[in-house]
Amino acid sequence: MFATSGDVLNIALAVGFLVLVIFLAILIFYTILVMRDVSKITEDSRDLVDRVHNTVTGPLKAVDYLVERVKPYIEAAIENRFGKGKK
Repeated sequence: MFATSGDVLNIALAVGFLVLVIFLAILIFYTILVMRDVSKITEDSRDLVDRVHNTVTGPLKAVDYLVERVKPYIEAAIENRFGKGKK
């Protein structure tokens, strides 16, 4: 089996290559697990940002709607109040 030192070298290279392949497979597996967790965290943070955005912009839209509806009445009241004072 071990006739020459070249045979020992070839077996050592084969074992080293096998260990390297196993190490790389484990590394790839853990990388996939980490990337999956990062994807979940990104999705959760996106949901949180959407909720905060809706919480902040919802009342602002309501106030903007109310201002647009009330604006003609306020302008008419100002016109009546100060328009008559100038005459």
